[in-house]
Order: sequence, then structure tokens, then C-alpha cells
Amino acid sequence: MIGAGPSGLAAGKVLASRGIPFDCYEAGSRIGGLWRYENDNGMSGVYASLHANISKESMSFSSLPMPADGPVFPHHSQVLAYLETYAASSGLHQHIAFGTEVTSVRPLEGRWEVVHRRRGDAGAGAVTRQYTEVVVANGHHWDPRLPDPALPGAEDFEGSAVHAHAYRTPEPYAGKRVLVVGMGNSACEIAAEISRTASRTYLSVRDPVHVFPKMLLGRPADHLAMSPLAALPRFVKGPAMTLLLRLSRGAPERYGLPRPARGPLVTHPSSSDELLVQLARGAVTPKPGISSFGRDSAAFTDGSRETVDAVVYATGYSLSFPFLSPSVFAAPAGRTDLYLRTVPPRLPGLYFMGLAQPAGAAFPLLEPQAEWIAHLIEGTVALPAPERMVRAIRRERRRDAGAYVSTYRHGIEIDVRAYQKVLRRELRAGRRRARGARPAGV
Repeated sequence: MIGAGPSGLAAGKVLASRGIPFDCYEAGSRIGGLWRYENDNGMSGVYASLHANISKESMSFSSLPMPADGPVFPHHSQVLAYLETYAASSGLHQHIAFGTEVTSVRPLEGRWEVVHRRRGDAGAGAVTRQYTEVVVANGHHWDPRLPDPALPGAEDFEGSAVHAHAYRTPEPYAGKRVLVVGMGNSACEIAAEISRTASRTYLSVRDPVHVFPKMLLGRPADHLAMSPLAALPRFVKGPAMTLLLRLSRGAPERYGLPRPARGPLVTHPSSSDELLVQLARGAVTPKPGISSFGRDSAAFTDGSRETVDAVVYATGYSLSFPFLSPSVFAAPAGRTDLYLRTVPPRLPGLYFMGLAQPAGAAFPLLEPQAEWIAHLIEGTVALPAPERMVRAIRRERRRDAGAYVSTYRHGIEIDVRAYQKVLRRELRAGRRRARGARPAGV
């Protein structure tokens, strides 16, 4: 297993509970993945003030609720403490090789050859082992993705320019004119935070989205994902959600934001309360997409230009698997050819955890996904034929094309209720296949 973040911990917990032997390789010196502030594996983009934008009830693993006495939206340190408790309760540390980087995974005569080394070694001390199965749980919020192609003049800009992955505190931006690019969760929260110390803060929004409140009708807004409203057909649910947002927040134009061209359910939701307050105060100035940079300025698609000292690109992350050759597996345009976001049809013994992005929290999906993988490893369930899995992936792609925008960010977007339903159905079907494949009397 590769990675000891939330996905790897969930997989480890399930495998350990079934007595399935496994090794877990983690590049960092401790567990937690992106939830460990300043993780020494270099993969965490958590900033100092970050709180979860999902409520504690929604982001708990199915087997362990978050502490009832904690805040509704826990600080990243509290999420990490929860993950530490989760790992300790299943004795996972004994299975994890910390400070160990996997450099290569390749198929080899019905098995998988895995090469790993101590983090920081230049190649000396590499160890090669073979496994019957490999679970990839290296996460998908660690490889910063910048605008592609690069914006004209970006190389000439003399101010500071970083991806949000490198942002930690607002102090370096005090008194400066700062441009934040994007309108996802990170962009909204970082722009609001920086605006409290910067002299000017601009938020460049190329593709406007709806901004959800964290609390709605006195409850965490993410609870809607499991409410009766979520079970409605999309053609009903979309207008209902639009009306609810309009009644609770008002029109985006009242905050200076452009009206989103699409409904609230076809893009991954952004949630922020502070951004709208800072927009209303004039502390954050919305701008359209960037057309070019100058030495100390940025020009925008509406013809305006602003003097800028620093840029923070909150432009998302790439799906990356540096230990896998692209000829073995890759995710072009952010799309994965995985059956139920888990199984590559023609690579038996290789599984992926956590590459399904719901509108709400991903934690509750991880243990059911890991249970399915464990059943496959044990042979108590069987997969469909590769050709059938390929057809199912194509059908899912067509459905997603009609449900979500076709941007990189939405390549692994899912409807949480639909995914859970299909996973349960596949588990039942897999048991029937496994029984049918056994010789009589076995």
C-alpha cells in the first residue's frame, strides 16, 4: 500500500481487521497525509488557519465518529488528531514504513514489482520487492497545477508568485497588492484571509461558481448531501438548490461577483462565509480572468489592469502517480479509466483508493471502497470481465459529461449517493460471480 493519509489508513484498517498481511510505505515520518501541517514528505498544502469545510459528522469514517465535543468544522490539527486515533485504534503503525518513498511499481509475470528507498536517498539503498496486490493511496491534492498554457507575460512578472499549496500565513502579504487566482474553496478562503492584512486583494474568477454557506437553515450545509433533497431528480434538485442559495445568500451580483452561467450542481461546490463578508466590505475586489501579466501588473479580460505585488494561484492539483509509468497507468485530463473509481480493468491486482471526489466529504466512502478491495483480494467477490468493466467506464463517462462541467477539476467528481448505491450493488453481484466460479462442492 502506498500512502498513509486518510485513504491509506482506511485501507489499512480494513485489511488489518481481516487479517490480510500488508506493508504500507509512507514518504513522510508520520501519518496524516495532507492533514499534517508542514508534512515532511512535502505533499501537504494545509495552511495555518485552515479548518475543514465539511462538518465533523459528514467527514467521519463510518467506523469511528469524530469527537462529539469538537467544533462543527474542525481545525486541521483536530482532524490530524482524529486520524492519529483512528490509526492507533487499529494498530496500523506497525505496518507502516515511514520515510520510505516508492519509486517504481510495475507489472511482472502476474505480480507487481515495487521499488522503494529511504526518502532523500539519491538511488543508493533501493529495495525491490514483489507483491500480489498493490493499493495506491497517494492522494490527489499534492501536485500543484498551474494554468496551462502559462499566461502571457507570467515569466516577466517580478513580484512573488506561488501556488496555494505553498501558502501558509497572510503575514508575508501585509501591505501588498495581492491577486488570488481561482474560485475553489482554497481561493475563497485564502483571498478572505489575505485581505485582512493586504493593502488590496483581487480575486480573479475566470469561471464563476456558486458560493455555498457553511451553515444553512441552522445546520451544516453539507448535511444536504444526505438529506431527502439529495434523493430528488437532478432537474428538480438543481432549481431547488438555486432557490435555496438565493434566499439564504442573495444574488452573487450583490457581492460584485458575476452570475454563474451554470446551476449549483454541475460544478464542485465552493463554500465560504468570510469571502462574501470581505467582498461586501470592499476588502476583496472581484476581477474576471487574467489575459496577461506585466512586470508589476495583471491585465484582465474586461480590459482593466491592476498593479500587483504578489500572485497566489489557487488553481487546483494534478492527478499524479510518479511511481507508475504512463504506459501502465495515467490520468489524462484528470480522467481515470477505473471501474467504480477503483479497478483498472486490465491490470489485475492493482487498486486505487480515494480517487472519487464527492460534493461533500470523501472519508465516509473510503472504508466501503476498502471493504470491496479486501473482498477482491480474498476472492469472496469477483470482478466482471475486463470488457464489461471497460463498457461500464464508458457509460459512466457519458453520464458524467451530462452532469458536470468538462474541466480537469471535475474528472473524478461523483454523486455520493449514486456511488454508494452502485458499490453496494457491485458487491452483491461480485459475490454471485465468485460463487459461480467455484468448483462444485467447494
